[in-house]
Amino acid sequence: MDKRRYGYGFYFKCIQSAIEKSMNESLKDYDLTESQEKIMRFLRWTRLEKVSQKDIEEFYHISNPTVTGILNRLEQKGYIRRIKGTSDKRVHYIEPTDKALEVEQTIFQNVKAMEAKMVQGLNAEEKELLFQLLEKVTKNVIEKEEEVNR
Repeated sequence: MDKRRYGYGFYFKCIQSAIEKSMNESLKDYDLTESQEKIMRFLRWTRLEKVSQKDIEEFYHISNPTVTGILNRLEQKGYIRRIKGTSDKRVHYIEPTDKALEVEQTIFQNVKAMEAKMVQGLNAEEKELLFQLLEKVTKNVIEKEEEVNR
């Protein structure tokens, strides 16, 4: 059977589903989901001095209600806190709590293990090419999304 007939989207969806399933399994002990961990990772690695909900929405290209739901659950679980902005009370900045920082290293190891599994069997050149191709595809999709939203 010719698997190529399914198109590129089929493979991206299969990869995403496998990553999400594996990450959700490894995060179960922390009462976290892959989506929640992704937000916590952004908070840890961003170079922004203060992170707003809008920053998260724009970085991951996800909607306000989706981010609101994820942040609400993270706050309920004690992984983040929201801090009101001083100049604009409508803006809340998001920061990780001590609880989030305590599990950071273990979660980071889970992420690294998943990434190693994804590129297993690829040599250094193939890994570099994969990065380049994924960056191009991401750019194409984001540009198309921005055109539609204009």
